[in-house]
Amino acid sequence: MSQTSAPAPVVKCGVTIEFSAIVLSGSLHHDDQRRALTLMTDEGPERVSVNLEAYGLVPAPGRVFIKDWSEHSGLAESLRQAGLVRIVRSVTVGPFASTAHEVEVTL
Repeated sequence: MSQTSAPAPVVKCGVTIEFSAIVLSGSLHHDDQRRALTLMTDEGPERVSVNLEAYGLVPAPGRVFIKDWSEHSGLAESLRQAGLVRIVRSVTVGPFASTAHEVEVTL
């Protein structure tokens, strides 16, 4: 019996993203099976996406959620301007009505 292995994450090297007062560079990894987007930097992984399943929100295939609060303010827009994602919709979550964006990853 053969097993089908999960597809390998899609990787884009040489990515620089800016948000808040932060500039990070590395390789951007999109793991569609886990609905995760991670920037691998010299200092280690920086989780770009956020899991919103606690709010009943699951991104569609090829998409992830990116929070737009705290240290991640402006991150989705920065990724959009770099041509790495397309913002599909915005949702409000949590007790402080914070915004998160569902984005289609376009690596």
